[in-house]
Amino acid sequence: MVLSHSRALRSQASSGSASTAILGGVQVSLTLLEKSVDGMNIPFIKGVAGAALEVIKIAKAIQSNREGCENLVERSTSLLVVILGSLSGKTEDAIPDHLRRGVERLTGNFSEVLAELRIIDKRAQGWRAAFYYLDNGEKLKDCSVKLQWAMEEFQVTTNVDSCLKQLEHYAELRKGQERLQNGVDGVQNGMDGLQQGQDTIRESQQELLKGQASIEKSIKAVRDGLSGVQGAIKEQSNTQDSSSGPSTVMPPEPKLFGRDEYIDRAIKLLFSITGAKIAILGPGGMGKTSVALKIIYNALVVDRFGDNRCWIPCEQATSVPFLLELIAKSLNLPGSSSNDRLADIVNFLKTTKLPYILLLDNLETPWDIEGQQSNVAEVLATIACIPSVSFIITMRGNQPPSSDTIEWTEPRLPSLTQLDPDAAEEAFLRIGSNAKGDPELRTLLQKLDYMPLAITLMARLSEAGETVADLLEQWKSERTRLLDQPGGDRRNSIEVSIKLSLESRSVKGSPDALRLLSVLAMLPAGTALARLPDMCPSISGWRAALRVLRGAALVYDSADKSRIQMLSPIQSYILLHHPLGQEPLRELRASYYKLAPERKTEPRHPEFKNVVEELAIEETNMEAILINALHDRHGDREAAITISLSYTLYLFYQHPRTEIIAEAVQVAKETKSQQLPDCLKWHAMILRQQDRYDESESSFAAARDEFKKLGSVVEVADCNGLIGDLLSTRGLYDEARDLLQQAVDTLLALGDVEGAAWRRRDIGTAFFLEQDYQSACSIYQQARSEFDSVGNRLGSLRCLRPLGEALRLQGDYDAALSAIEEAWLGSVELGDLTGVAYSLLSLGTTFKNMKNYSMSIAKLEESRAIFTQMGDTSMIKACTQRIEEVRRLLAAG
Repeated sequence: MVLSHSRALRSQASSGSASTAILGGVQVSLTLLEKSVDGMNIPFIKGVAGAALEVIKIAKAIQSNREGCENLVERSTSLLVVILGSLSGKTEDAIPDHLRRGVERLTGNFSEVLAELRIIDKRAQGWRAAFYYLDNGEKLKDCSVKLQWAMEEFQVTTNVDSCLKQLEHYAELRKGQERLQNGVDGVQNGMDGLQQGQDTIRESQQELLKGQASIEKSIKAVRDGLSGVQGAIKEQSNTQDSSSGPSTVMPPEPKLFGRDEYIDRAIKLLFSITGAKIAILGPGGMGKTSVALKIIYNALVVDRFGDNRCWIPCEQATSVPFLLELIAKSLNLPGSSSNDRLADIVNFLKTTKLPYILLLDNLETPWDIEGQQSNVAEVLATIACIPSVSFIITMRGNQPPSSDTIEWTEPRLPSLTQLDPDAAEEAFLRIGSNAKGDPELRTLLQKLDYMPLAITLMARLSEAGETVADLLEQWKSERTRLLDQPGGDRRNSIEVSIKLSLESRSVKGSPDALRLLSVLAMLPAGTALARLPDMCPSISGWRAALRVLRGAALVYDSADKSRIQMLSPIQSYILLHHPLGQEPLRELRASYYKLAPERKTEPRHPEFKNVVEELAIEETNMEAILINALHDRHGDREAAITISLSYTLYLFYQHPRTEIIAEAVQVAKETKSQQLPDCLKWHAMILRQQDRYDESESSFAAARDEFKKLGSVVEVADCNGLIGDLLSTRGLYDEARDLLQQAVDTLLALGDVEGAAWRRRDIGTAFFLEQDYQSACSIYQQARSEFDSVGNRLGSLRCLRPLGEALRLQGDYDAALSAIEEAWLGSVELGDLTGVAYSLLSLGTTFKNMKNYSMSIAKLEESRAIFTQMGDTSMIKACTQRIEEVRRLLAAG
């Protein structure tokens, strides 16, 4: 019964339309398969068949990712047909050991696929189907590839068994032929006397003819079988037919940019001793294979090794025997009847005594096979002992196989890192030449962190007609999905490349590695090691996890070893596919919120300089954390708004930027937060500092209206005064002073002396802009006295610098210099970077008026440096113009 079902299955599988047979008529296939499996009476065969059948059933039931499911059903059905056809009718004792081992390996393959498929099935339910569509597609593709390899491996095993059976049958046929010939002789001796013998002769002759035909047919089958055995044996060695197995033909020489120094260093190392052992390590996507091939194609290497340069594509080595066959094939070794392929390789290399160089490319594939690391190490160590053999390995991560077994040539090569910006641009333009001269190309390359694979894939999109601006916009929303080509592998899909690193044995074996990686992905500027315990207190094993991530090259140390960093494409992939859970996210936010405590972000606070010191190196991370928190509908958005305001106050005095406060305004409007008027006001304050006066006035007016709703008379008056201050920038000095004076009077009446002093200072500025410097000096002095009366040193210093400017413009240079120097030194003491920059500018201008040109240039250059740090392009330009003017005066004598 089982045999008949297997024949039916083979007939159906060979009918030509696999997809129709398997999916269109899947009910018939499943019926036949189920009957075949039920008829099995050998437990370990029934186990693998049952697992295969379960894979088919689940894949059929999944409604999303149909193409991937169809491919998996087809692979599983084909493999199950081969299993049933090869083993049906056998008793357990009749199954040879090599087939038994093949079935055991298949059981493991199907069990892994089944576990993965059950996860996919859960993710394909309801709303999850769309969310996990791409990830499920990748997992289905991986499952199909796994079964394809299993099919090829099992077919080699069954081909050998089939040929052995044919040889046995041939032997039986030969014996039958001899018996038949003896019968013919006997019949001929008795023909004269026996009519019955004549009848027997005729019957025997007919049987003879049939037997001869059968023998001829069997001999042909045996010859074909022997040819198949020979082909299977030679499959890994001396045939170049792509259908015979994985190819070890050397890929063409690659074109590289920015790797010359690294390659020169590797070649020197290769020739430093006989039998050099070199490891090229680094993250996925860095071009390790390309660098290694470039070394192999180097003229010196070609002269030394000639045709004895062997490329072994280890990514095909899904087992140690496969790895050995790949090495044997690259060496053009003939088939062997021995069971020790490693011995064949070693004997050949020792016997030839010719120099050989082996390039074991992507060694991490066999190295990461569970339970096989020691076997792979033994292969490497055994080959490494042959003096005439040099080898190069390429491997993901930062750690080569242990030096306990392999003596790596010193000094070892550093791990491959990103390209420099010039080389990255060359690499991009070699493919996407239409982007040449695009001013945004460097920005795009920076977003990719100069990773070679990401650059290549992005350049292909450019070559297809996408503009750099379009690619930048798409990268913002799609991230690594933009560089994920359908059906891609590690060479043409950034997502597949990163996923392989995440699935390495070390990462999967560390319970905290992926979680820590998700924390670090939230920090685009990396982090100092000392901050990790505070950022992720619930990850107790963070040190061990960090060692794993470093070893897998998923994170790296900055050049000065001060920070742990992650490549931008890896960061984007983790954020997309492995977002941080709510509890560790809450811990991370709490850690960063402590960096910008309320009121401590103003220069007059005694802890301001400490806050500046910490925030200055964490600004990029702080802004990423705040943007994430502001838009997290499941988090505490009100707390995020509060910290955004505090952080904006810090920015106001350091280097004014609107990105965070603008986001906070939108979220405050959406959530109807009571903090909306404060957000609007501080947004306007920074816009004013950036000389964006129209936008600033609009935001002040909106803030004033919101404060009115809250009944805050003080804030309404202050906003009116700030609007008045903006009128003076348009030359409406009288109107400006009227509004400002009304604000001063109202604030004083309400007892807000400090608020009144700020608006009085703005009145002084209106006089200053109108060039009434004497009145400006008087007002500045009055405002300064008010600040001093309430102990606001920052406000007092902010009056002192413009006072010095007004004195300078009246020709009183000594008094001006004294006032501005005091303002400068006070701003330095408080940590008021904006005050420092403007005071230095004023000092440089005053020294110019005093004809002290060298001192003038020195102060102006200091000022420009700080404005550069702040990113204030208009003030950088102003400083540069004044420096050039002073240099001309100095040159003129």
